[in-house]
Amino acid sequence: MINVGLIGLGYWGSNYLKALIYNNIANLKSICDEDLSRLSNLNINCHKTNNPYEIAKDDSIDGVIIATPASTHYKLAKMMLEHKKHVLVEKPLTMNYKQAVELCNISKEEDRLLMVGHIYCYNPAVNYIKKLLEDKELGDLYYGIGQRLGLGPIREDADCIWDLAIHDVAMLDYLINDMPIKIDISATSFIREGIYDHATIVFKYKNGFQFTLIVSWYAAEKIRTWYIMGSRSMLKFDDMKKDTPLTIFDKNIKKDNKNNIVPREGDIIYPYVKYEEPLIIQLKHFINCISSHTKPLTDGE
Repeated sequence: MINVGLIGLGYWGSNYLKALIYNNIANLKSICDEDLSRLSNLNINCHKTNNPYEIAKDDSIDGVIIATPASTHYKLAKMMLEHKKHVLVEKPLTMNYKQAVELCNISKEEDRLLMVGHIYCYNPAVNYIKKLLEDKELGDLYYGIGQRLGLGPIREDADCIWDLAIHDVAMLDYLINDMPIKIDISATSFIREGIYDHATIVFKYKNGFQFTLIVSWYAAEKIRTWYIMGSRSMLKFDDMKKDTPLTIFDKNIKKDNKNNIVPREGDIIYPYVKYEEPLIIQLKHFINCISSHTKPLTDGE
């Protein structure tokens, strides 16, 4: 069994803790959180500490999961890599590009894995979409719309772009497999001065595909929805619907006998996607990459 340490017992850290305990994925050797009350309430047989250096210096620990506030990721990941630990760090990897590059370089120098928790890349529905796009089932891609909205949580150390939009950026990178040639963005602060809580981002690609993303911490409903419009058919992905996350609309625009442009209606299909918790898939991937010393799907690069 691979020995791991977990740093952070907030929302995502608690999810990682449950996944490790109930799925026998790895041996949880040590847990760290700055809040001692969180640690004292845990009835788990492992080392508990509020000092991450104790995990870093433990030579028996192979990999470390970092699920702490975004502003702490760089310092903690650097410490763990320099102590020859494989690292899985929650998104965003760091709060700026130079720090991310530095961590990638350290991981190469120390010959240790650096993986980022871009959880949607391990979502079965997203991988179903990827196969559809690879097989050109939607035809040529025209445009897409994404909405990631909700009422909080309001971060103090990262804005809604770093906290919310980064999910969709990772999905676009994974699904489109190309860099945008232009990005237009408009962002606004309503709640806390200097920290954006609402943003609209438009990604434009060289093949003509355009994706418009709206993210906000201040919205009446929690929405996690994508639409992708193709020349042959259209797709909706609703991450709030775990049983039926995908809808394929067999409809488009075509020309009739008189060369008039008319809508073409067709079937609405709800493809079966076997659900498995993306966090568990992601965690298994991290452990497998440590065991086989292979490059993670969502590595630091």
